[in-house]
Amino acid sequence: MARTVDDVRKHYDGLSFGDFSYGDQRAAWYPLVDEFVAQITPASRVIDVGCGAGFWLDEFARRGVRKDQLLGIDLSPANVERSRARGHHAETGNVLALTLPDASFNCTFCAGVIHHTPDPSLGLRELARITAPGGHLYLAVYNRWHPYFWLVHKATAPLRWLHWRGWSRLSGAAYAVWRPVAQLLGYVVFGRWADQRTCYALWMDQVLTPYAHLYTRRGLQRQADAAGLDVVETRAALGALMIVALLRKRTRA
Repeated sequence: MARTVDDVRKHYDGLSFGDFSYGDQRAAWYPLVDEFVAQITPASRVIDVGCGAGFWLDEFARRGVRKDQLLGIDLSPANVERSRARGHHAETGNVLALTLPDASFNCTFCAGVIHHTPDPSLGLRELARITAPGGHLYLAVYNRWHPYFWLVHKATAPLRWLHWRGWSRLSGAAYAVWRPVAQLLGYVVFGRWADQRTCYALWMDQVLTPYAHLYTRRGLQRQADAAGLDVVETRAALGALMIVALLRKRTRA
């Protein structure tokens, strides 16, 4: 049974991303952010599509970007309210159908979002559409070749199939087993035990998520090219769990 955008919205509406237990270290795990921020001028308009609770909006403001330059968009109304509570301009929106004018932002940020949609290539085209020619786009997507996804996401496909067909008690019991493993991994990777909210968010995001499309650098290059974007640079992030890319919108047709 194919999942819908409404399924994705309901799934993520109760999760508070951006407040993970590694919060003060989070930005350091994402390369090319400095290069992205370097493109932001006092006249730039900047958007974070999939802003969650506002972590990256906070980070950009901390780096000197004015809040009146920033806009956050998220599919989850609850996350939009969390971002607004932190003093940011935020609106509810769907990356697959953004209700924003063409070329309305100079710098577009989207980390960990399009791979959780039914059509990530359409999501990338929408991000390109709202970006001005010559503007920059920061993208982070899952890395197909990282063993984590084969050990966690692919191996749990039967559990996910059952969960989305009403077997939530079974997935709840599986989470009780998985949580201490996630806490231990949090300690190994980040040097501190993962808290309850982090464990639950990771479970929902990594295991039970309706969609988790995986990328190669070549596949990302193809989608970027089709969307009218040039790849400036790509890097591995989060221990190669993700691929991040700095893209530039073409000024030519």
